[in-house]
Amino acid sequence: MLPGSNQRLKISMDHAVTAEGPQAAWWSMVWRAASAAREVRTWWRDTMTSAAHEWRRELRRQASNGQLPFDVRLRLREIADASAVRRDPYRFPRRLLLAPSTLSLPAPLREQTRMELKARGLTDCTRLVTFESRARPDIVRAALDFLRREGYTIVRIGDRGEQMRSGDGVLDLRAVHPRPALFEMSLVAASTFLVCESSSLQHLAYVTNTPSLTINAREPFGAYPVRPNGLFALCTPIDLETAQRITFADMLSEPYFRDLRKQEARGRRRGSYGYFDNTAEEVIQALREMMAGAAAGWANETEGQARFRARVVDAGAALAAVSPHVAEWGPDEGFIGDGRLIAFQAERVS
Repeated sequence: MLPGSNQRLKISMDHAVTAEGPQAAWWSMVWRAASAAREVRTWWRDTMTSAAHEWRRELRRQASNGQLPFDVRLRLREIADASAVRRDPYRFPRRLLLAPSTLSLPAPLREQTRMELKARGLTDCTRLVTFESRARPDIVRAALDFLRREGYTIVRIGDRGEQMRSGDGVLDLRAVHPRPALFEMSLVAASTFLVCESSSLQHLAYVTNTPSLTINAREPFGAYPVRPNGLFALCTPIDLETAQRITFADMLSEPYFRDLRKQEARGRRRGSYGYFDNTAEEVIQALREMMAGAAAGWANETEGQARFRARVVDAGAALAAVSPHVAEWGPDEGFIGDGRLIAFQAERVS
């Protein structure tokens, strides 16, 4: 995303990212060279991994050979274990995403999105909120009613769930498939702010530099917003054996993230913890803070939110050595993000 650069970027209708201006040819050459280098590195890594895997298999096969002396077999097994390929964990590049890029969508795509919304009855997009949530219908309705009273129009996207009747400032597009190319990107780019649960949409908001509110986050690392115009709210985890809510300190422990990793590996299969979604009152309070942040230029951080950020950074440094999840999504050289946890939760746990 060329952090710190004033270079304008443009996404074409065929999904290609191109540069504009006098440096366009230079950046195109840089991108092609970077792409070729990445392909070479991938090929070399896969080749070396395959060779190392075969070498380790042969060593272990020889280590099980009963005709060899015991000391030799033990040494072969030690060499085989030491030769296992251990890749460095991927780290979410938070620092690279901090500076917003200048991104422009082509006029035909913007017009295509406008016509798609108009054809479904949504004509006023001046105060638009894109809303994605799998929360209970009563919680979603309370949040949407609040947004409508504040003068916003809402477009719902995401997984198909209980259908809501479109109208009165709400357009439900969850059952509309297929959607036009890059429709969600264009929709998020046109929004005053985004409300979401998935990390994919939160990251899309980085691309379009759209303020975002992430709700029902299950842990404080992956959902922590990089930019100041991002907020997030934690759901409430409970221990399924004792039916007791766990403290925030327990959420910053290695067993919690080990269980979370197991749940990720097993898909939607339940682990040792369950989760209560944010209540309607919590979501509405978060929406109020979102609006207040936009009005104040995102300069209204509380002391509790600052303390919470410092606590997450310290915990991330300690957990990264024992938790692959935290190593991937935790602080990037001590930087977790300039966004913040919603204020009332931060005051409660910091």
